[in-house]
Amino acid sequence: MMSRQNILLIAVFAVLFILITFAAIRGFSRKAVSDFYHPYFSTAGKVSDAASYEALVLEGRHELASKVQKLQEENDILAAKMNILGSLKRENLELRELVGIGKIPFFTCVTAEVIKRDPAAWYEKLIVNKGGDDGIREGSIVISKLPRREEGGPSFAVIGRVKSVSNHEALISTIMSEECALSVLVSGSKAHGVAGSGRKTGRSFIVKIKYLPRDVVYTPGEYVYTSGLSGLTPSSLLIGRLAEEKEGQGIKIKDNLYAEIWMEPSANFDNLRFVLIMVPEKEK
Repeated sequence: MMSRQNILLIAVFAVLFILITFAAIRGFSRKAVSDFYHPYFSTAGKVSDAASYEALVLEGRHELASKVQKLQEENDILAAKMNILGSLKRENLELRELVGIGKIPFFTCVTAEVIKRDPAAWYEKLIVNKGGDDGIREGSIVISKLPRREEGGPSFAVIGRVKSVSNHEALISTIMSEECALSVLVSGSKAHGVAGSGRKTGRSFIVKIKYLPRDVVYTPGEYVYTSGLSGLTPSSLLIGRLAEEKEGQGIKIKDNLYAEIWMEPSANFDNLRFVLIMVPEKEK
């Protein structure tokens, strides 16, 4: 028979064997399960990582788009400010040039801005932002800066007269209108007539001069000035030049009494922004 000591040793070895075997089986099982589920866990992890990356990229795109939009808005604001500054600079230059006309005896020059034009009478009428409260009077002559100035020549030309006046505005009838009549002097022939009523032909404008002496030779290119016969109009203000004789624009003798001829005004009626109104000074 085995001794009690041997039995105890066998029991201890048996327990150790069982524990070691269980641990080995448990480790093998855990590894097997891990290997079996690894593709699923790996895929889930990749999906999770991809989702997180996409979220970060999407957030970055939104943030970038927001910054780009903000920069675009700031750029638009700056561009608008530059346009405004450029426009103000041009207006300031035009006003300076208008003021530079100098003093004309017995007349006060009032600078005015064109604020309204009737599309149906674009070249015949315009409204400015100065009126009776600024000293404007009906019949006052109106001039504008020339778009192109000849060397040594005048820098301003007549565009019309003040037709009517309210407190803060004035209606101007240009020399293109039948409502405007200016006493004029043709420089070369020294002939007097009345200018008013015209039309646009292509890119040019022509204005009719009536009541000219019929026995005078008129040469195309002669300058036409204000005669100064009216107390409301200074003399020697440039209006235009006699036009070349074209079809329908030649000299006509009316009623065997007087001649009619066409002139090309020097002012640019397409682009009138600022004008000078020449108001007669009040007698003291």
